[in-house]
Amino acid sequence: MTWKDLQEQWKRTAVTPLAASTTQDALRRAQRLRRLIFWRDSAESVAALVLLPFVIIWLRDALRAHLILSQASAVLLLGWLFYVPWSLWRARRLLPRNDPGLPLQRYLELERQAMLAQARLLEQAGWWYIAPCALGITGLTLGNYGPTRGVLIYLAMVLVLCVLIERLNKQKAKSIFRRRIADIDATCRELTALEAAPDDTRPIGGKL
Repeated sequence: MTWKDLQEQWKRTAVTPLAASTTQDALRRAQRLRRLIFWRDSAESVAALVLLPFVIIWLRDALRAHLILSQASAVLLLGWLFYVPWSLWRARRLLPRNDPGLPLQRYLELERQAMLAQARLLEQAGWWYIAPCALGITGLTLGNYGPTRGVLIYLAMVLVLCVLIERLNKQKAKSIFRRRIADIDATCRELTALEAAPDDTRPIGGKL
């Protein structure tokens, strides 16, 4: 079922006549965020595939050189490369499907749950995304080269980059997904008010 078919289905099956702007806006925003999430997750998965052979080589070299810290760090990075795409997939699968039997109100409730999961992913990225990567890079670098001046400068730059990434993720969580949650709540309140309104005050097509 296409997005256009889903919109028409909502208009036909709604208990209360829905304004065209309500269904169009709900679908337009849902489509835009789905595309954003899909391309972000795809980019992360491709990056993980690209990095995978390098981490395997680092682990192999650390095993041959008997560098315990480097071995542990490479294993951590290896697990991280699998964990990140899996976490993103787990959150993405919460997005509601184009089910013709799903009322608009229920669709919005499911979308709210999915947007909340996406927001929390970004807000907690410091723990599940940034920290394992930073620890792996730190351990691998120190294990291979020791705490030299150049290494410490490099690690300080990595730390600054991690802080910037964490702040950017929290900003995106607020400006994109938390804002969408607020929009969904407003739309749900609008639908509830429409259903509670007397029949002679309900709009028949058009805009509210």
